[in-house]
Amino acid sequence: MRVFGKKSIGFLSALAMSALFSFAAFAHSVTGKIHDVNITSDKESISLTVDSSGDSTGTDGSIYIFEIKPYQNDLTGRRDFLAKGNIGQDQKFTFTLHAGPGELRLYSAFVPAVKVNGHYEMISDRRYIENPEIVAENQDPALNPGKKGLRVDPNILDDALSLNIKHAGVDIPTQRFFGNGISYTYENKTYKINKELIDQLDAEVKRLSDSGVAVTAILLNAWNETVPELNPKGVTELPKEQAVYYGFNVESEGGFRGVKAMASFLAKRYNGKNGHGKITNWVVGNEINNQYWNYMGDYDVSAYTVRFQRAFRVFYTAMKSVSANDNIMFSIDHYWNMFPEAAPVGKYKGKDIMLAFHNYEVAEGYMDYGLALHPYPYPMTSPNFWDDDKTGKVNDTIDSPVVNFKNLHVITDFMQLPAMRNRKGEVRKIFLTEEGFTSTQGKKDKTTEQAAAVAYSYFIADNNPYISAYLMSRQEDNEDETKHGLAFGLSSIVNHKLVPKPAHEVFKWIDNSSATEGIADFARAVIGIDRWDQLIPGFHFPGREAEKPDVINY
Repeated sequence: MRVFGKKSIGFLSALAMSALFSFAAFAHSVTGKIHDVNITSDKESISLTVDSSGDSTGTDGSIYIFEIKPYQNDLTGRRDFLAKGNIGQDQKFTFTLHAGPGELRLYSAFVPAVKVNGHYEMISDRRYIENPEIVAENQDPALNPGKKGLRVDPNILDDALSLNIKHAGVDIPTQRFFGNGISYTYENKTYKINKELIDQLDAEVKRLSDSGVAVTAILLNAWNETVPELNPKGVTELPKEQAVYYGFNVESEGGFRGVKAMASFLAKRYNGKNGHGKITNWVVGNEINNQYWNYMGDYDVSAYTVRFQRAFRVFYTAMKSVSANDNIMFSIDHYWNMFPEAAPVGKYKGKDIMLAFHNYEVAEGYMDYGLALHPYPYPMTSPNFWDDDKTGKVNDTIDSPVVNFKNLHVITDFMQLPAMRNRKGEVRKIFLTEEGFTSTQGKKDKTTEQAAAVAYSYFIADNNPYISAYLMSRQEDNEDETKHGLAFGLSSIVNHKLVPKPAHEVFKWIDNSSATEGIADFARAVIGIDRWDQLIPGFHFPGREAEKPDVINY
């Protein structure tokens, strides 16, 4: 593992707390820290610990614990504390998980406060429950039968399954979620769910699950006309050329309740136990470092990330409290240490998003989240990622402007850093949930280069032990993308018929231990090498395991 020194990790503290919602100023000097917020082993209570100190003059000498929702930023007018104790170190508090009939405190945060002149003032940042998985009925391990996967077209699943995929990406257009046909009661309120959408998802997810494929759902939130409370607070719809998708709103009570209901329904519907299939992996939003794909308003990276994370945490809690070992992720694109070039609205460096997300997780409560990376070539109009270093945007340092298959180790090295690991000390799950290579460049045919890129990129992913899955972005060419020189499909469409490209056959056999060497042999000449280990140290063909190197250097 590369060690990048103190400069990069120092940024973790530079961002820390810079945009957390502030609590009121007060004359006393009592400060506190809340930690270890967990559901107890009997699944009936919540326990937490508060460390507090300082001059309590002006207070009544006690610490009070309050429940706080994502849309609440202070304790104005509140008297409904959950527990009371003494100011001091290592003070333990316990109270019931149940908030009332049909409602749990599963999605809530908690804050310590002191009482001053008859009102309560927060003395710490909020902290959320850190072990929602303890209440999950489904404790099965997450399914991962291999790395090879594809973002599938539900209309041509036969073709997708013929490619021997182990993972399938399924888009869920959440703006269509609420509608008519299905009644769902959650927290004493009945919601109307769009039966047409759910029927489509049922058929797709069940078919894939029954075929032994691990399903990854990508939650995409276009502007919502049906339930406007789900749109980001204070935001109006932008023209399509400025924003395609929007963040989820948990900054109002209506938005928070709607997002909870949606997340809860999806988690339960696709838990693998009720005949509708299993969704194992969930990606919340799309390429969140570019607000074209996740618009939430005009914010700096810290303020934007804390808002995104609080919505993300709702989905995380919903999924983990139903299926304990599901993987819950967010995605960034290949712009790592530079701003996305095509973004007309808010845009951020991928690395800055990762660091800010880490800081707010440290501040507000542990999550075993994962990363979904989209390591496209630079530029995307050329399939030959192996020479992307010539652009000056791709290098082998932690500060590389772009991260893609040419320097994929940069992201896995970064995620191996102690500060970025989960609280068990493990490297977090990294899924490559969207990558593609164009088969045209201008008027030139690049189908051979596309096929070589598929072979080489898959070998890179397969030989990197920190990559859990590799999902190609397009089963067939997308008409709008091809107009911009991006023919990413494994097949083209000619006279309304699917016509496989060479990449289709390469992808089909690339992870087959008997066929992989032969199917990829042509690619060596295209790339300009004699042996794969010239590019990939310790190389082994898929299915022919070799000892993994300690240093991932490709």
